[in-house]
Amino acid sequence: MKQLRKTEWRRGYPIKKNLALCAWVMMSLAGFTGILSHPENIPSLTACVLALAGAVLTLPRLLRYYRTTYHSLPALNRRLTKEEQEELLENENFETITELKTESLRWTDIAESAHWLRINGRYIPKELVILGGAEVTGNIMNRDMTPVIFLYATGDMVKIDLGVQVSVPKIRELNAYLWSCHHIFPGQADGKKTEELSSIFGEVYTDYLKEKEPEKESGVLADLIEDAGELRQKCIERMPSYLKKVDEKVWWTEKTRKKMEQWKADRENTL
Repeated sequence: MKQLRKTEWRRGYPIKKNLALCAWVMMSLAGFTGILSHPENIPSLTACVLALAGAVLTLPRLLRYYRTTYHSLPALNRRLTKEEQEELLENENFETITELKTESLRWTDIAESAHWLRINGRYIPKELVILGGAEVTGNIMNRDMTPVIFLYATGDMVKIDLGVQVSVPKIRELNAYLWSCHHIFPGQADGKKTEELSSIFGEVYTDYLKEKEPEKESGVLADLIEDAGELRQKCIERMPSYLKKVDEKVWWTEKTRKKMEQWKADRENTL
């Protein structure tokens, strides 16, 4: 079985899709039959009309969810066919990132291959990520969640829930790993600035695709996943200066910086 298919079944997406479709059909049928069978009962009629209206309003979202081929490949699943997505990960061998599998992340799926990160069942192309990392959740309703947000050189933004509440020191350690090993900028822009950066990166990527014509986007992305140096540089040049300046002494403690040096040395020895 293809690697993406295994992940999809492990995360239960095929089952979730069918359950969502069944729930929508039942809500639609309940509303429709209720209107036909009890037109004189005003309270019942009102409830049925609301149920039918809810079914109509949720239909576009349901169709997007159901038609998504691989939920475990966010952003790229909108740009590539099912076969093209499968091909990207066909020969990738993933290994657990043992350096991060401690404390609150002990049971979280964090692994990487030559070109990909896998975080809680989502695949992230390392070369395409410009900015990102884990964030502290300020909303008390989401106190058991720790989001990891990535901004791609394509302009796509991907948000992954780690599924657990991660301590602030561990969040900083995760972001330190992403910076020291994969040069993913840790600076967090506010929501408006992130949208602006997403738009800027999208423009840069569109121009880059035009330069590569008549090559198909799938071929361009396959090449970028292996080496996106040129596109990354163009995106970084358009970033605000405060996001480009990463002072490790300000961002991380001496203990974490020593770990970063060790990670770099270990990676150099394995290359």
